[in-house]
Amino acid sequence: MRMKFGFGKKWRIKEREAIKRVYNNGNFYRGEFINIHYLSEEERKFSIRMERGIKGGLKRNKVRRLLREIIRNANPSLKNGLYIITGRKEALMEDYNKIKEDFDRLCLKENLWLKR
Repeated sequence: MRMKFGFGKKWRIKEREAIKRVYNNGNFYRGEFINIHYLSEEERKFSIRMERGIKGGLKRNKVRRLLREIIRNANPSLKNGLYIITGRKEALMEDYNKIKEDFDRLCLKENLWLKR
C-alpha cells in the first residue's frame, strides 16, 4: 500500500469560526519570513495565508506552495492544534531552505514540536 503525503482537505481549516477562534484565543509567533498563530486542540489542521498588500499572484502563489510543502513534511512532528501560517513580504525573495529554517526555528523556540 502506498503512503500518501499530500496536503488534502482533511488537513485544512475551513470553518470561519475556527479561524476566528485561533486569531482571538491562540498564541502568536513572529518569524523573519512567516508568522504562526497556534491554538492547542485535539486535531492538527492548517491554514496558509499571505500578508495583505502583496502584489503579483505568481510570487504569492510560489510562497504558498513552499509553505504547503514545509507543512506537509513537518506535519507528523508537530503538536496537535490549529495552525495559521502567514507568509510575510520578506519571504517573496527567499528560497525554500531559508523559509524552512525560519519555520523550524519558530517551532523549536515556541515548543511546537512533539519530541525533538
